[in-house]
Amino acid sequence: KKPSVVQTKDGSPILDSGKLAEYRELRLSSEGAAWEQAAAEEIGRLATGIQPEIPTGTETMRFIPKHNVPVGKKVTYLRIVASDTPHKAKNKRIRFTVGGNLLTYNGNASTKTADLTTVKIVLNSIVSTPGARCLTADLKDFYLNTRLDECEYMRIPVSQIPSNVMDQYNLSPLIHDGFVYVEISGGMYGLIQAGAIANRKLVSTLHAQGYEQMEHTPGLFKHTTRPIWFTLTVDDFLIAYVGKEHADDLLSLLENNYTVTKDWDAQQYCGLTLEWDY
Repeated sequence: KKPSVVQTKDGSPILDSGKLAEYRELRLSSEGAAWEQAAAEEIGRLATGIQPEIPTGTETMRFIPKHNVPVGKKVTYLRIVASDTPHKAKNKRIRFTVGGNLLTYNGNASTKTADLTTVKIVLNSIVSTPGARCLTADLKDFYLNTRLDECEYMRIPVSQIPSNVMDQYNLSPLIHDGFVYVEISGGMYGLIQAGAIANRKLVSTLHAQGYEQMEHTPGLFKHTTRPIWFTLTVDDFLIAYVGKEHADDLLSLLENNYTVTKDWDAQQYCGLTLEWDY
């Protein structure tokens, strides 16, 4: 149900219905400027930055003229996901996702991930192991830190691009029938292959330092010599360890390759709220 739009004294639209809304509607609300800024910063992360908030981006996508799209290559659509997260430093969050249902990927797109039963067994193993403790960690921009085997292409409605992005990237000459085209060379949410490529990179990084995935239990890892084991669900870690130095070893490995958020109190994991009494 589309939220109602009310008018200010000068006739400009303001959408403040209190109901769920899409980004195109949130831009018309009394907090529209904040939502537009969040969209600009998301584009900055995906491209080469947005000044001054994000000096450099991940170069996951780049703006191109339409004629640079290879002949026969499918062009998909953009879906914008908006979320209001009061508990985070940036409470207005915008994510650009790719319409992966229009694209074809011939490789293996499956990813091994820990299920809830495995997570609960690890939780029980922690409280059953003398001296064991738990921490959680997640990797920021997990998909964006990988390169695709082959570029994909997407078009973005000009109406969804903030004006400061249009100016900084000089996009006006690239407009074609109301759209700007991008070439995607890195993992983005919505791409069929993004999760598998990101997971393979992470598992390879872990394997090189002795962290082995269990053959018959997807998403469960143990170190070959250290007393540390963990579950992996996409980019979220539930880490069990005996001796903080072993947890520090794993975190150091991850922080050399990713931006890591960690919680030594392990208060939440995959929708579970945890209270520890070791």
